[in-house]
Amino acid sequence: MPKKIKIRVILDTNLWISFLISKRLKVINNLFNREAITLIFSQELLDEFIEVAQRPKFKKYFSITDLERLLTLFDTYGELVTVISTVDICRDEKDNFLLALAKDSRANYLITGDEDLLIIKKFEDTEIVSYTQFEVYANEWS
Repeated sequence: MPKKIKIRVILDTNLWISFLISKRLKVINNLFNREAITLIFSQELLDEFIEVAQRPKFKKYFSITDLERLLTLFDTYGELVTVISTVDICRDEKDNFLLALAKDSRANYLITGDEDLLIIKKFEDTEIVSYTQFEVYANEWS
């Protein structure tokens, strides 16, 4: 039996926060459940997510338990990538680490709401798309 091809996806921190607040990422959940996706992350992305998620302004939207459940997704469906590349093309230099992660992980998609990244559209082999764009692609795979 041929091995299933998994889509390699990086989700920007803003999408993880949206997921915790609104539980809106249904398509991502469905792909996880079908084992059709590998979540790519680096230590830097994980650290950024945890730091942002623990900000006081978010405490009213989700609990530590919600955060722990989400981190379980990283363990279950994720691949921790050690980033060795240096990238300097994003107009917001603090986002370059995501492009370096995309390069070193050979991700298929970087999903973000950040216009500084979306304007790039494609970097190496990684398409940079909004969540809405990714939903369209994912619905085509169903």
